Amino acid sequence: MGNTLHQVPYLDGPRDKDRDRAAAWRRDERMERLAALRDSNPEMFDRMGTTARISLGYYENDKQAAARHGCDTSKGGN
Repeated sequence: MGNTLHQVPYLDGPRDKDRDRAAAWRRDERMERLAALRDSNPEMFDRMGTTARISLGYYENDKQAAARHGCDTSKGGN
């Protein structure tokens, strides 16, 4: 169903989800610390809840989209 709804045209043209995600991205220090924990202590990260790991995945995908669209994703950049 999601694929079907994604193909529905909008009145003002098709949506660019990647651009929309990039525009909405804001640096979150909590997510940055969670990513650092994943890299420095993977065993502890694996014991964390699923919600935190999924949230980090969404955050990192949005951060990559922001970088592709020219946003500053370095420390302090939005």
